[in-house]
Amino acid sequence: MTRLVFFGLGLAVAIGCTNIQPVGPLAGKIGGTKPNVDKDKDTGPPVVTVPAVKPTPPLTLVYPDEVLPDNPQAAAQKLMNELDADGKNIPPPPKTAEVSRYKGGVKQE
Repeated sequence: MTRLVFFGLGLAVAIGCTNIQPVGPLAGKIGGTKPNVDKDKDTGPPVVTVPAVKPTPPLTLVYPDEVLPDNPQAAAQKLMNELDADGKNIPPPPKTAEVSRYKGGVKQE
């Protein structure tokens, strides 16, 4: 048991106790220093969120009760038309990329 205690103390000395800082909601009350936060700094513009486009419901041309043994080819053709129509109705995704350019630590337009 004492070997384990000495090993832990030796490990703490080797790592350096000055690099260990408390974290969590009670870190400022237990000990350590609070991180340097400049309240005067600009935090940047607010994040712009764009709601997603609601997809169109799939086109239904063929129902299971319409497929009978005497017309399987017609039902297959309707199904192919349905799949083609669903593939064409998908809108392209919106472009929401924002590009910021910094030069020398100053934001350029």
